[in-house]
Amino acid sequence: MSMKRNVYGLVLALLALSAPAFAQPDAQDEGNPANWCRGGPFTGEGVEYKLARAVGRKGARVYFHGDDGEGCPGPTCRLRSYLVPGDQVIVARSFGDWLCAWYQPARGPETVGWIKAHELSVAEPERDPPAARWEGEWGYYENGLSVRREARTGRLSVSGNASWRGANPGQVNVGAFEAKGAPAGGVLKLGDDTCRVTLWLVGPYLLAEDNKQCGGFNVTFDGVYRRRPPRRKR
Repeated sequence: MSMKRNVYGLVLALLALSAPAFAQPDAQDEGNPANWCRGGPFTGEGVEYKLARAVGRKGARVYFHGDDGEGCPGPTCRLRSYLVPGDQVIVARSFGDWLCAWYQPARGPETVGWIKAHELSVAEPERDPPAARWEGEWGYYENGLSVRREARTGRLSVSGNASWRGANPGQVNVGAFEAKGAPAGGVLKLGDDTCRVTLWLVGPYLLAEDNKQCGGFNVTFDGVYRRRPPRRKR
C-alpha cells in the first residue's frame, strides 16, 4: 500500500523540548502493569474490540473502576463515573473478571475504566461490514478521518488530519496522511515504512491507532471516532 504523507509542524524548538511526552504506551507491548485500562493505550491493545451494553435492573448504576492503586480494579478503586442499563460501550481486553471499557457520550469527553464482566452484555463483532459502513467523515476532538470507496477498485481511500496543542498559545503540531487499502473483516491496515495506521470498525465507531510517526511531536491519530454530521449547505 502506498501513502502520500504531508506532515508539518508549527512549534518553536525550545517549546518542543519542554513539552510533555505523549500518552502512555500499550500496557501489554511496553511492559506497563497488566491492570492498566486507560484512554491513551486503549486503541493500541491489539485485540478484537466489541460492543457491549450495561445490564441490570431499572435504576441500577454500573460503576467504572480505576487502575491506579493496590488491588485495582476492585471495590476500593470505584470511580464516580457510572453507566445505566442500556448504555453502550466498547470493550477491549479482560483482566480477571473485569473488562476494559470505553464510554463515549453524545456530548463531552469519554470515560475509560474497568467494569465487572457480569454487568455487561457483550455482542459478537460484525465479521464483514459493508463498505458503506466505513464511508463518511469521522471525528475525534480536532482530529478527522475521511473515508471514501473507490468505484473502480472497491478499495477504501482514507485521508486524515490530526493536531496537538501545547500549553502555550501558538504551540501546535499537526500531521496528515492519505492511503488506500482493503479491509479484512472489520480491520483496515494502512501505511508505508514510516507512517502506519490501523482502523477498526466497531458498530457506529471507528477506532484508530498509529505508530506515532504520522505527524509532529505528540501528534497521533489514536482515538475512538464518531461520524460527523453532514455540513449544512449555504
